[in-house]
Amino acid sequence: MGWIIGFLRTLFPRLFSGLGRFLLGFFGPLIAPVMGFIAQFFKKVGILLLVIAAIGTAVQVMALAIGVLLSQIANLGPPWMLEIGRMFVPGNLSLCITLLVLAKIKSLIFYWVTRLSEQFIHT
Repeated sequence: MGWIIGFLRTLFPRLFSGLGRFLLGFFGPLIAPVMGFIAQFFKKVGILLLVIAAIGTAVQVMALAIGVLLSQIANLGPPWMLEIGRMFVPGNLSLCITLLVLAKIKSLIFYWVTRLSEQFIHT
């Protein structure tokens, strides 16, 4: 019985130390490419989010500038012209500009998809 207990006391530490070296040797070379892929993915996602934020900020600044410009023009004219002109200016100007920008981006994407598909068809 003492021989079995002594054997198991030496077997398990040697087995798990060898298993640790094996796992480190097996997963060690895989860690760098996986971490590189994750970093590259989040870099691209970050750039996409920055572009979306820049477009949103540009739309808000443009809507604010148009609103300030229209209010300055409205202060220069007579009040009856302001009442008539107010019918043609939407209250949600930033939403209207955003829809126009998104429509333009959608048309550009559709244009490039059709161009690329035409190139693939003719090759």
